[in-house]
Amino acid sequence: MSRLLLPCLFLVGCATAKSAEYEDVRALDKQQNYAEMLGRLKAVAPAQRDEEWEGYVERANLNALTTAEIKDSRAAESVLRMIDEQLVSFPSLKKSAAWFEKRAEVGVTAFKWTYSNYRHSTSDEEWVPKVKAFVEKDTMTKGVAQRFAKDVVAARLVASSAWPLYELAFQRDGDSVCTDPKLVDVVIDVIDYQSWLDVMTPLVTKRCAAQLKTPVAEKLKKNDSTSFRKGACKVLAGQADVSEALKICEG
Repeated sequence: MSRLLLPCLFLVGCATAKSAEYEDVRALDKQQNYAEMLGRLKAVAPAQRDEEWEGYVERANLNALTTAEIKDSRAAESVLRMIDEQLVSFPSLKKSAAWFEKRAEVGVTAFKWTYSNYRHSTSDEEWVPKVKAFVEKDTMTKGVAQRFAKDVVAARLVASSAWPLYELAFQRDGDSVCTDPKLVDVVIDVIDYQSWLDVMTPLVTKRCAAQLKTPVAEKLKKNDSTSFRKGACKVLAGQADVSEALKICEG
């Protein structure tokens, strides 16, 4: 063999060889000992943290989420902190659709529990912003904003509280959100509070007119809420196809 080839072979061997720490992680993965593996991942030198290592990161952190027990609000807060720490400790998880999907699943359960840890008023609401911030970090899971809007926020608070999550859902998923049945309740409640009317007007009369205009008009016809009447009259103003309902606005 040529003397020139020997150094090349030596270098290739050095490039592919893994450290003892890396081999430990491999062994633990084969044993499916993910709990111990999670604690060993950072022992692998940064220069060796390749795609294979990222796979170990994904499996270990998925296992931590899957096995997390949420039986009360304290445990729920602990799990949410763990989720944040996972993303900080292992940035490669930002590329993992599987991890984000499990994160969303666990997050729904956790936030339902943490609801009771906060005061809920229009002036100092803290829980909904936390839910929204959690959802904003997930740009991979389809429909995640809509899911948290209806299954978490609207399930715990008055319907209008879920609007910030629905607004995010529209930004991400487009007009498909219009067909969500819960959106009708949210929009009616938002109008009743006379909030975001500049946003509600094009939503009800244009973007989601097929799903929202008639329910809003029918609610207006009932004339059972002064605040809703004021809001709905502004939102539906000039809409000829609901002129019957708008007669109430003339009084």
